[in-house]
Amino acid sequence: MIDQMEKVLPKHGENIIVGVMYKRHFEWYVAPKKLWKMDYKKLYSVWKVVYKRSGRTLSQLENDIGSYEKFCDIRWGIEILNSDTASFFLAHLFKCRYSADELRLLRMVTRDDQKNDYDASLFIDFDSSVMYSQFPKPENFEIFVPSGWTGSYEDFTSFIPAEKRY
Repeated sequence: MIDQMEKVLPKHGENIIVGVMYKRHFEWYVAPKKLWKMDYKKLYSVWKVVYKRSGRTLSQLENDIGSYEKFCDIRWGIEILNSDTASFFLAHLFKCRYSADELRLLRMVTRDDQKNDYDASLFIDFDSSVMYSQFPKPENFEIFVPSGWTGSYEDFTSFIPAEKRY
């Protein structure tokens, strides 16, 4: 049995809203942002460079965020999130799905100072190998797309099916 993440509420900078197109089916998910950097090899490489430039060692990196294998375990061992691994990944997030109506209602009843928690951050289209980010800089989700994918920082609202917008 796959261990599924429990449903979480959106929280700016922590649990983000992501639109996903997979096998011509669209869903909204809310899950921790650390799960959505698509290529963990690229991400871990960046961490290595940052540590080296700051005079810290690989041992310090592994103490702080773990070995590469441990780092990938955060995402059920998925190194690269793409159309080959999407089914396995999304099965873990089954309970994290939200309908547009749920998101609309939650945004409506949320305090004004927390409304931006309900801004969609990413749109990942596994069918077209494209990822769009609207997450505030300097996060740069778009640079962590897998080889052969296109990552773009732009408004993706028009790509969301009209009946799924909230």
